[in-house]
Amino acid sequence: MRYVLAVLVVALATLYFTVGLRLGAVTLTETYLLNATGTNTYSYATADARQRVGVTGACRVRGGEATVRLLAPDGTQIAGQTCREGEWSLNVVGGGQPGTYRVVVEFDHYTGRLNLQEAHSTAP
Repeated sequence: MRYVLAVLVVALATLYFTVGLRLGAVTLTETYLLNATGTNTYSYATADARQRVGVTGACRVRGGEATVRLLAPDGTQIAGQTCREGEWSLNVVGGGQPGTYRVVVEFDHYTGRLNLQEAHSTAP
């Protein structure tokens, strides 16, 4: 049993120092992250130039940072926000041309909670 526990500790330490630990699914539930690094990408399709898409929510940062970017179908960044130490509300929404928009979340040794919800609307 000691060997199993030792292997588990080594595995968790390896995850912590390489990609971090993530508990939850970003954009579905509040996600708890511990020293997370790397990138998550989500796609949202629009069929009308009046549609707006993106994410809203909040982040509570204890360490590191997370950057949320919204990329237009042509690849240009049209909205973005960085979460640093403290508590932040997020509103990364945009639109204007039909196509597939991408939300990219970049983690840099992020420790804290991240709560994102999809945002869809139609401009008047």
